Amino acid sequence: MDGIRLNNPRKKRPEEVRNCPKCGASVLSEVCQFCGTYIGEVATADLTPEYPLVECKSAKIDFWNVGFPLMFGGIFLGVSLPMCIIGNIIGELSWYMNLFFVPFILIGVIALGIAIRRLLFCMKVKSQGALRSGVVYGYMDDTVAYNGVNGQKIKILLDTSEGKKFILLPLGTTAKIYEVNSTVDVKLLDNWAVIVNKKTNW
Repeated sequence: MDGIRLNNPRKKRPEEVRNCPKCGASVLSEVCQFCGTYIGEVATADLTPEYPLVECKSAKIDFWNVGFPLMFGGIFLGVSLPMCIIGNIIGELSWYMNLFFVPFILIGVIALGIAIRRLLFCMKVKSQGALRSGVVYGYMDDTVAYNGVNGQKIKILLDTSEGKKFILLPLGTTAKIYEVNSTVDVKLLDNWAVIVNKKTNW
């Protein structure tokens, strides 16, 4: 059955059994052993994973990864550097007052460096990463919370050069953006990943 391992129901407690959303059969793993449908929920520790699971870091360009440090660094540099330069031009700043601006200038430079480095790396993942097509299997709560609500990690089953693998990818939001069992394209580079588009199965 396409390499899908059959499970022995006697090895599982009744409360661990799931029903396939397509054929209604009792399934004890992440994939229905009868029709091959994904259950549509993240497996617990008691369920048997059918494929290896890899946790990936998000290479998505968003506000917290790029926008916030860019804005933070811009504010620090945009205020402290002109004040330091103008003060020296008009001769109203002593040498120890110049030292006062140094930490703020350094903070701005470091923040801008972090933002630019992350931006370039995310662009590298999108341009040089391996493109793989996968099926959205489900979601699980992230350890990062937004306004007191846990963010979401998406679980995707990908066809890779080493066979099928599950990946867990943080979305950076509390919303479940992609429909379960929909198809998405993912760019992969090392342990970094980004969803490049969304294709829904009808």
